[in-house]
Amino acid sequence: MSDESSLKTVVKAMNILQAFTHERSDLSVSELSRDLKLHKSVVSRLVGALKRGRLLDQDPVTRRVRVGVGAFRLGSIFANRQNIVQTVTPFLGMLVSRTGQSAHAMVLDGTLGLVVATVESPSALRVIMRVGEHRYLHATAGGKLFLAFSDPSLLDAAIQNHGLLPLTSATITDLKKLRAELQTVRQTRISWNFGESHTGAGAVAAPVLDDGGYIVAAITSVYPLNVVGQRQQKAVARETLLISKKISEKFRSARS
Repeated sequence: MSDESSLKTVVKAMNILQAFTHERSDLSVSELSRDLKLHKSVVSRLVGALKRGRLLDQDPVTRRVRVGVGAFRLGSIFANRQNIVQTVTPFLGMLVSRTGQSAHAMVLDGTLGLVVATVESPSALRVIMRVGEHRYLHATAGGKLFLAFSDPSLLDAAIQNHGLLPLTSATITDLKKLRAELQTVRQTRISWNFGESHTGAGAVAAPVLDDGGYIVAAITSVYPLNVVGQRQQKAVARETLLISKKISEKFRSARS
């Protein structure tokens, strides 16, 4: 292929990616062909190439095309560049002062969660999280937020890459049960972890959402389950949700 021809192909591929919107999150090859005024065979070849790069995904039954997990990875890299750590850390400190429990922020890194900021509880009985740790999405409060507020292809990719690993006896390994919990998470904007990643460690998380309602980061409070009872857990959840909303407002005002 000539340089000019290659460039035209790249432009067509970018146009396909940009055809997806919040309102039209999945499209057929025929719809893409019609909207972009490209021959179906051209669209089909480009979709195949983008699928191999994991930028697009295709439902094996309906054959409808949607944004793939590779695009989420690029998005998480971009989000991480936008001073997330600098923005969230003071809020994490505020959260710890209100709850007495450790707190951390997580972003999406491929099909795993990546801890990017932490503030530890001053209490001797605390759960410690380290910056740079990767966490499984299905077994963590923050990870469930990404599964709940992202395209369904993220869950598919996470299962394909890692499976629903039983990290503890409390880990949710049944896909139907996990999907039901994610539906509740979407409704409440709160996600829980009851010893599902580490035995004895509990957590509650709330999302940082951009102005389009899409998740930028997860804010999580973590605590020993044998120290923090149900009543206190609810209080921690309220504070975590409140702080996540404050951070979301911060991101929105910064972009306006």
